Amino acid sequence: MVQVSYPGVYVQEVPSGVRTITGVSTSIAAFLGRASKGPIDKAVRLLSYADYERAFGEPHPQSDLADSVRMFFANGGTNCYVVRLAPGATPAVVTLRSLVPVPPGQAVLVAIAKAAGTWGNTVRMEVDYDTPNPDESFNLRVIQEEGGSVVQTESFTGLTMNPSSSRFAPSFVTQSSSLVDLELAAAMGSATDSGSFINTLANSFAGFSASRRPLRNPLTDPAGATDGAGIQAALNALFAGGETSFDISVNGSSYVTVDLSIAPALPATIAGIAGNIESKINDMLATLSPAPTVSVSLGTNVAGFGRFIEITAGNGDESAVRVRRAAANDIAGALMLGVDQGGIEKPRWSNFRPAPTASLMRLGDPTTPGDIGFANDVLTIDQNAITQITINGTNVALNTADFNIQTTAGTDPWYMNASGDSAVTGDNDGIREKLRIIARAINAEPDLGFQAEVWGYHLAVLATNGALGNEPTTLSTGTAAFDATLQTNVRQYSLGQDVGDFTTNGSPGTPGGNPTAGAYQGSEANQTGMHALDPVDLINLMVIPGDRDVTESVMNSVWGPVSVYCQRRRAFLLVDPPPSWTDSNGRPQVVQDTGLINQLRATMVKDHAAVFYPRLKYNARGLIKTIGPAGAIAGLMARTDGSRGVWKAPAGIEAGIRDIVGVNLELTDRENGVLNKKGVNCIRVLPNGIVNWGARTLDGDDDFGSEWKYISIRRLALMIEESLYRGTRWAVFEPNDEPLWANLRLNVGAFMNSLFRQGAFQGSSPTEAYYVRCDASTTTQNDRNLGIVNVEVGFAPLKPAEFVVIKIQQMAGQIET
Repeated sequence: MVQVSYPGVYVQEVPSGVRTITGVSTSIAAFLGRASKGPIDKAVRLLSYADYERAFGEPHPQSDLADSVRMFFANGGTNCYVVRLAPGATPAVVTLRSLVPVPPGQAVLVAIAKAAGTWGNTVRMEVDYDTPNPDESFNLRVIQEEGGSVVQTESFTGLTMNPSSSRFAPSFVTQSSSLVDLELAAAMGSATDSGSFINTLANSFAGFSASRRPLRNPLTDPAGATDGAGIQAALNALFAGGETSFDISVNGSSYVTVDLSIAPALPATIAGIAGNIESKINDMLATLSPAPTVSVSLGTNVAGFGRFIEITAGNGDESAVRVRRAAANDIAGALMLGVDQGGIEKPRWSNFRPAPTASLMRLGDPTTPGDIGFANDVLTIDQNAITQITINGTNVALNTADFNIQTTAGTDPWYMNASGDSAVTGDNDGIREKLRIIARAINAEPDLGFQAEVWGYHLAVLATNGALGNEPTTLSTGTAAFDATLQTNVRQYSLGQDVGDFTTNGSPGTPGGNPTAGAYQGSEANQTGMHALDPVDLINLMVIPGDRDVTESVMNSVWGPVSVYCQRRRAFLLVDPPPSWTDSNGRPQVVQDTGLINQLRATMVKDHAAVFYPRLKYNARGLIKTIGPAGAIAGLMARTDGSRGVWKAPAGIEAGIRDIVGVNLELTDRENGVLNKKGVNCIRVLPNGIVNWGARTLDGDDDFGSEWKYISIRRLALMIEESLYRGTRWAVFEPNDEPLWANLRLNVGAFMNSLFRQGAFQGSSPTEAYYVRCDASTTTQNDRNLGIVNVEVGFAPLKPAEFVVIKIQQMAGQIET
């Protein structure tokens, strides 16, 4: 109501009361049966047969499900749901171990096939640490094979074991993958239990950052004196050259800049120097809220080389220490401190990463900042002089195209590791680049037969000659034989079995038993079996394809409950003929014993179901097999609905069945006549092709006299019921009086008139074709007191011309009277 306040013109929009009722879809099919893979007891929507292959894989050898769905789409279907049944099936499982402790490592992640069945035994996984921070994150590649060919690949990069990260591996992979779920192994505790995995520091080490270039004095002395005064002199020499600052972040905080040259000056003892650096870092971190803290040490003296700076988180969740170069006067590059400079940065929980599927170089325990794993012997890789390395007696060339580590370019080659630093050498002067060259060379050598993953993983970069400011061309890894530093692992982990040192508790997937009546019926409470369709908004056709391991008696016990379910969902059940309907000579036993028909429909809601006979022949990948016709008929109904309307019987010369090569028996006219009167729809071979030649429900026996004799009438009524049910919900809680009744008559009448104009009803005028009543005669005062409004809708359906009778009469001649 417009509130008028001043003289003038007011405009008010008045609702018209028109609420358009849209006819629902009439040909959404639902299929239940066994498949080779895919989710169990879950309705999966498919819009093509290619969707079926992606979701459910190759056809199950004993089930007709896949080929029934294929025939549905081939005959005109466009939309269906498939529910996979696999009672008692189990998924393929394997548990992945970490690198530490030294093998077998700790069980960290359980990989479980996304759905039960033997298909999971074909799933493989590859793990690598080839990430921007190889000490923190990892990549996972999941591969599924069928028939020796890769059919699906998924790649997940930058995963972590940090439970607060958005790329926490168990959560991220489980939510993103269609092949596997990842769970924490039992020994890891719960990622949701505040008392176990997340908050128990004992489950991991405190995050730390360690330099990779040792401090020594004098800078030109290869012996590398490591007393406090020597370290003091080494750092002061860097300060004198203007290298004083670095940026640091602790536990994910903002970065702050630390200047090591400010007062107080460095003392001359190892402990004093560490305390001095620690105080300067913590002073800057104190400006943050909350304020993290760190502890600093100069590590263990490495004879002949020096000491390494180690910065470890000291409070909070102790998750990480990250160092980057300062905008000015940077010292991080000279010390190789921070991952971008080639240093080691191990966040908390990184020791729980699964071991890489490769042969990798491991030196020391990554959970201990000072243990970077030096051995007595030294392997030297000289970028200027080395031509090859020898592994297990096999020579791997390092001085030829693609794998050449020799170079003389650059003035500080050991930390030129970022793209663009050295275009002359193809960015191959940096630490990780050299290691990648070595790894690629090993992987490319066919005689070795394994992968090498050596870049960025616990490799100590130690100078054996030259000055700190002009790092030499020698990389020492700590052992005399290169293969002694390699720990062999498999190329791929396999679901369902243990392979190598880094998997355990592998259990293969099992296919489950044969579908039982209980498996088809399922549980409404658990939404299994046919009740897996409960969450689906609308289904119109139900098909249960045959299964060679399911007996006729089991199927006969299934039809009744399924037909009741269809009645409740306003859907229509399409039934395949039982094997007993055809005798051993390939002739229709059902013609001789029509009691078989009564046995089939004894427990069924007869007006919501129809049976089609005989079985169809089709080409199954080069073999001629037979299949029940229900899937093809569902597609035919969809095609007929789209071209003519649901009120047109899906039968006649236009009702050709596609994607088949014949029928398993050809019925005669007289056999067809017997079966048609009993409500059996026959598929006939006619001169124009193989067609459906029947349109009766199982209530269409001539002896029954049912008003729901024909499929088209029943399905038209179901469509009207569902459309009106959905299209009149707006009336709930509206005032129950004549304005509401008039609106209901208007909207329902408009919907029925649109069907009449499309030719859905008998009659030459709307009054002959349908009526809509909603007034005081349909809704009494008592109904209104109870909150009830009654709408009565009647229609005159079109019945199919099942028998065309042509009368011919001879004219006796012209007789004048």
